[in-house]
Amino acid sequence: MIEYPKLETIYNRDEKTHKVIIGQLRMSEFANIKQWYVTEKIDGTNIRVSFLPNGTVKFNGRTDNAQMPAKLMEYLKVTFPPEIFTVAFESALGEEITLFGEGYGEKIQNGGAYRKSMSFRLFDVKIGPLWLELYSISDIADRLGIGLVPQLGFIDYLPESSDALKAIIGNDGRSLVAIQDGGQGCMAEGIVARTSPMLLTRRGDRLMWKLKFRDF
Repeated sequence: MIEYPKLETIYNRDEKTHKVIIGQLRMSEFANIKQWYVTEKIDGTNIRVSFLPNGTVKFNGRTDNAQMPAKLMEYLKVTFPPEIFTVAFESALGEEITLFGEGYGEKIQNGGAYRKSMSFRLFDVKIGPLWLELYSISDIADRLGIGLVPQLGFIDYLPESSDALKAIIGNDGRSLVAIQDGGQGCMAEGIVARTSPMLLTRRGDRLMWKLKFRDF
């Protein structure tokens, strides 16, 4: 089962403070892109939901050894039974299908401020060897009846401050994740940006980056 690729922070970090160094791009390719599509980075735990060719469903964290809260595992098993995949992915049966998303809720990072119960937001999908484009990911979320990570739209610049992040997220940087089940809301963790349509680096990785409020 594939692990989700580690995302680069957009800027290099100061070795002593670990804060980003504005202007020092982590990858030179970042400077060549004129427009980025941005989503909110939820403060939760990375989850993989895999539907295997033999008809079984597996649940993992970002790595195979990552621990998962018991309540979140229970939620995932109820939300993603095998039969939901056979209906939603009828034309792709026989391929390994992996949903990548963020699990969040009480006792998961800052998740109690989002909501008391468990939830999952989709941010990527891979079918066989192919990563799907944004419009296909949205369509799959609709078919499965699950939420996407908050979609923030396009930007044509690289943010260089926490104020710039607040402006992108809106509402003074408050999270756009639905406030449910007693959650009082919180600052968003940050953003993730990607090209649309998808572009690859010379190593074959997708051109993407992340930036968090705590990076400044």
